[in-house]
Amino acid sequence: MASISQRQMSITTALIISNVIVFVLGRAASVPAYFGIEYPAAVQTESLLFVRGAYSWLSCFMEGEIWRLVTYQFLHANIWHLAFNMWALYFFGQAVEEVMGPRRFFGFYISCGVAGALFSSLLAGMGVFGDVETSVQQYVLVELGNYLGHDNLQLWEVVPMVGASAGIYGVLVAVAFLYPHSLVRLVFPPVTMTLRTLALVVLVFAIVVVIGNGQNAGGEAGHLGGIILSAIIMSIWRYRYLKRRRDEGRF
Repeated sequence: MASISQRQMSITTALIISNVIVFVLGRAASVPAYFGIEYPAAVQTESLLFVRGAYSWLSCFMEGEIWRLVTYQFLHANIWHLAFNMWALYFFGQAVEEVMGPRRFFGFYISCGVAGALFSSLLAGMGVFGDVETSVQQYVLVELGNYLGHDNLQLWEVVPMVGASAGIYGVLVAVAFLYPHSLVRLVFPPVTMTLRTLALVVLVFAIVVVIGNGQNAGGEAGHLGGIILSAIIMSIWRYRYLKRRRDEGRF
């Protein structure tokens, strides 16, 4: 187990502070934008950091701005979005960081966030979920495509994604692997369950929303991406850990 010096700021704390600072700065500068945080619309005012840092298939891959796979993880739609994510990161992140160590934890966290964005785009591109384009949205997609030089833009390619949720859901799965029988009491609903059960509930909820094309299906698909990558990484880690213990003759 890698311990974190009391005189050194943990990666978990640094991530929380960074997200808060980015949120505050994002409210200080706005620019005209072709699309808001949810749907393409007429030109409107949007946060400069959202315009330059939010993830979408269009901006990231069709425009070549690959850094958005990371920057989108530090942006949040509103104060409640930020507060919930940072609350979850505060409670679960430190436990995983203590085991992984700061550098590995940071890489793990960011990788789960990247997986979330890619998995959401994958499912959207496959038509697993998606909104029916209105006439206004179709018009804006055509105009935006003409302006950027891309034909036949689809709504899912343009809708931006923000938030640390995919990385945090990855952290939740990791802590459930590490401490599956530890109990956690939820604020709403006020129930107590094991971390393993909580992770399974989150997984099932995300799957149901995505398959049913419910509200925030794209976001839940992102959560699934973080969950899946985390489960793969932690399964490999557990296999190697148990194998090492067997080789050492500990059981």
